[in-house]
Amino acid sequence: MKNESPDTQHQLGKATYDAWFKAQVQTSLDDPRPSIPNEEAKHLMAIKRQKLRKA
Repeated sequence: MKNESPDTQHQLGKATYDAWFKAQVQTSLDDPRPSIPNEEAKHLMAIKRQKLRKA
């Protein structure tokens, strides 16, 4: 990548990130486990944040 312009490097980085992100979304969509309600997810994350703050 030494001979590539910063814009080209940025575009390659963006393309790599986009591919990674799309793969993560597809993995989540393909996950057979049941989803949890938003309120439950918020509650679980609040507990996790509280534990991290105490650590």
